[in-house]
Amino acid sequence: MTDVIEEYAARKAEAAAKEAVKEAAKKAEEKEQANRIELAQGLLADGMSIEFTVRHSKLTEAAVRELASKLSA
Repeated sequence: MTDVIEEYAARKAEAAAKEAVKEAAKKAEEKEQANRIELAQGLLADGMSIEFTVRHSKLTEAAVRELASKLSA
């Protein structure tokens, strides 16, 4: 019986660890995206072209155009 309980606890711990790794990766990606947006906003504010901003921020052209429209509004 103890083996069953230990196995269950080990599976639960493994699942929790996997979920924690998944959540950490998600937060890191969100932070990276926020950094890219901040960079793009700065480049656009300094008068850089959309193409230059796309190339250096690694955002999509659509995302950069949306940021540019918000800055000019």
